[in-house]
Amino acid sequence: QGATEFLPVSSSAHLAFIGAMAGISEKDALPFFLILHFATLVAMTAYFRKDLLDIAGGCLKLDREKWKLAIMILITTIPTGIIGLALKSHVEKAFVSPAWPAAFLVVTAAALFSTRFAREGKTGLFSLNSPQALAIGIAQGIAVLPGISRSGSTLVAGLFCGMKREDAFRYSFLASMPAVAGAFLLDIREVLKTGGEFGLGVTAPSFALAACVGFVSLVFLKKTVVRGGLHKFAYYCLFAAACGFMIASSFART
Repeated sequence: QGATEFLPVSSSAHLAFIGAMAGISEKDALPFFLILHFATLVAMTAYFRKDLLDIAGGCLKLDREKWKLAIMILITTIPTGIIGLALKSHVEKAFVSPAWPAAFLVVTAAALFSTRFAREGKTGLFSLNSPQALAIGIAQGIAVLPGISRSGSTLVAGLFCGMKREDAFRYSFLASMPAVAGAFLLDIREVLKTGGEFGLGVTAPSFALAACVGFVSLVFLKKTVVRGGLHKFAYYCLFAAACGFMIASSFART
């Protein structure tokens, strides 16, 4: 979870594959998955703490640039929420068989590989406009499908919208925080309704491990994106997709 949540290889696909092999449904393991998601949210907050404090402080001081960035993040979040809710029932069906996440991983691989042909952009974090923010939000909304990487789709969208590589990386994660936090709160409500329990003996070390690995993964991803190497993750996605299809084949026979 710590690695696949941030690296553009789709954490949801990996959870679907592991769940199929172990015979565990996402619904049954939701309390444990929530702990892992919270851990990576904490890692992301820690990594981008300076950006978050800068934006919050700037908005309080009525800084026009910071307010514009906050509005762009809001514009990105709106289509993400609408598309996510619209695809919710389809996402639940996609988790039934590992074949769907595997197929969507191929789509992710194609999108990532396309960045090899993307030129270095000129748009910075504070010069982003509404159409660009909307396009990134649509890409992020589609990423609710298991196998479509959220970080991958928003990074690809940002790069092809003409953003500088480092700023595309920063915006990809800053704009994801409202959606990730919102989804986390909805899942907590679901767990409380179903009476799910959180076992501290297992979740505490898992939380720590996911948070630490997540932070390191962000450091690694930033260096890769800035150096123009995002397309290299496509090869791993194809490998993971092949494994997913093999798991689905075995799953179908049983």
